[in-house]
Amino acid sequence: MRFLLVALMMLASGCASAAAQMQPQPAAAPSYRGPDLATQRAAIERLSSLVGQWSGTADLEFPAQRTIYQTERVERSADGLLLFIHGAGYADAGHSGDPVFRAFGVISYDDQRQIYEIRAYNEGRAVTAEARFLDHGRFQWTMNFSPVIVRYTLTIEDSRWREVGEMSRDAGATWTRTIEIDLARAEANAR
Repeated sequence: MRFLLVALMMLASGCASAAAQMQPQPAAAPSYRGPDLATQRAAIERLSSLVGQWSGTADLEFPAQRTIYQTERVERSADGLLLFIHGAGYADAGHSGDPVFRAFGVISYDDQRQIYEIRAYNEGRAVTAEARFLDHGRFQWTMNFSPVIVRYTLTIEDSRWREVGEMSRDAGATWTRTIEIDLARAEANAR
């Protein structure tokens, strides 16, 4: 009888041990990976052709047709992790008087999501846009206010900044041009 009792105890102990091994183990906590600063700097460097002073015209088509005389100043910041964009539009080509338009933007790169982000500020409003490179070096940022989508496509060629703004009121099925910007790099800051 004693043998049977010892055998049952060993069997129970073995079953308990096997059962414990079969219990699901808690998943290991995901390891935190901080930002990859080298990747972020390299992404911002792809936009280095924007750095400098720019001036020219912005032909608005929405909400009303009008020409604004636009300036843009783009500078690197945060040890190459950000670009700051200061924009101003004037009613006359001499840039006299107060600007009729002012904006400030920050471009960053999210290496984990592999997307550029633009945070823009204008007349008490702020918006965040996602941006990406398209074919032929074009750079496009989009703001989705479903069903309205606004996008801007920028091309830098031969010291010219050309940008087209478009709006869709039907979730991207059709697009209407809202602005066309044509700026030249200021000679003093030519790269």
